[in-house]
Amino acid sequence: MSHDPEPLTARLRLDRKLLPRRLLVVSNRLPYQIRIAGDEVTLERGLGGLVTAMDPVMRSTGGLWFGWTGSHHPVPSSIQVAERMGGGVSYELRPLELSQTEVSRYYLGYANKAIWPLFHYFQEHCEFNDEDWESYCSVNRKFASKVVSEYRDGDYVWIHDYHLMLVPAMIRRDLPDADIGFFLHIPFPPPELFQIAHNADDIIEGLLGADLIGFHTPSNARNFVRTVATMTELPYSVSGGWLRKDGRRVKVGDFPISIDCDHFERMASRPGIDDEVRAIRDNYRAEVLAIGVDRLDYTKGILKRLNAIEIMLARHPDIQGKFTFIQLSAPSRTKVSAYRSLRGKIEQMVGHINGRFGGKGCLPVDYRYEGHAQEELVAYYRAADAALVTPLRDGMNLVAKEYVISQIDGNGCLVLSQFAGASRELTHAIQVNPYHAESLAEGIYRAITMSVTERRSRMARMRQIVRNNDINWWVEHFLRAQRDAVRHRDNQPQ
Repeated sequence: MSHDPEPLTARLRLDRKLLPRRLLVVSNRLPYQIRIAGDEVTLERGLGGLVTAMDPVMRSTGGLWFGWTGSHHPVPSSIQVAERMGGGVSYELRPLELSQTEVSRYYLGYANKAIWPLFHYFQEHCEFNDEDWESYCSVNRKFASKVVSEYRDGDYVWIHDYHLMLVPAMIRRDLPDADIGFFLHIPFPPPELFQIAHNADDIIEGLLGADLIGFHTPSNARNFVRTVATMTELPYSVSGGWLRKDGRRVKVGDFPISIDCDHFERMASRPGIDDEVRAIRDNYRAEVLAIGVDRLDYTKGILKRLNAIEIMLARHPDIQGKFTFIQLSAPSRTKVSAYRSLRGKIEQMVGHINGRFGGKGCLPVDYRYEGHAQEELVAYYRAADAALVTPLRDGMNLVAKEYVISQIDGNGCLVLSQFAGASRELTHAIQVNPYHAESLAEGIYRAITMSVTERRSRMARMRQIVRNNDINWWVEHFLRAQRDAVRHRDNQPQ
């Protein structure tokens, strides 16, 4: 059987003393799609932010990754991800099977119709019901039981994201001395919003099973501590970032996730990519190319972005016939009605803009509802004079960092929402309020008409920031905080 993914182009550079004997990663989905044809098993790496961040970690440290396969087809109970680089290690996938009902209620239901909109401040999209919640609890127990069955002394359990917020406490009940970390990859709302969740108490109880709870930004970490302070009588420190639970001190901190910069720079300078970049620009025949790369999701602000582009084109006739915006939207949660409705609205608006401003040269908007491999995206990043990363709310948004690092010529400009976690680090982007159409339109226009000198200066500073705080920094920062949290826990008087 073949289990080899694409070779890893760079290894993690971090303090090896921080690494556990074995790392157990727990997430809703496995990092690879598993394809089986006869006796042949092949792996295709996913494209999400968690996979981008954690796969290099696991392929440098080894361990087990627990997650759903993404399908209902039977797969082997253990699959090895072989590292083909010299001197490397491998890790093993531990697939969990979910029934169609569980996927419908736990994943499409509670996780993505209740928690996802609530944590992104879209409470009007929230749908709560008891059956979805019961399925969420049941699936979280399934994940926790699987981890407990595989656990060995000295393992470090690192649980990820909003799908599995009950798992830390479930594991803690069976393994009271286990080292457990949890990282939330989406925003955490203030207590006034969080308490809309009809099982808010249970979620807080679940998260507090961890030794360390990580968020992308200080504001999200403060929101969590404030929420616990509002809903419980547990001792806490907002400034110190800790809570006390059952005699344990739970550490809360901000750890802005990042990317494997070496990997993206290698893709951006690989043989033949200059020809790909020229082909992209020749295809559009535009003097100025801008790009947006998003999953199709109402949190990403695609409709408001298109509205701003229409306003910009109307206000600045000088750019008409010279500007093309490429929107690459990967399909997402196609069985959720809100997402199907959004797709229709986007396609309608794209048709409207092209009908109004087309025929004067290049196509104003090219909308593509399809996924793209990372190497393809990097070619588009390099070809684009500007990237429009304007979510209405986002935990981090790694597209912003991917674009910056892929700009090896240093000529691009980033337009970035102030409501993306990345805005806290990338202060040299053109930061915009995506809810204000006119200022967003002017921000885009400023980016595409900016002088070469200013553009290169801004990009150079952002590239340095992302390089300094890359995936190595994120992993080491989190593991160091975990070590300190466990030391403090173990030194507590009994």
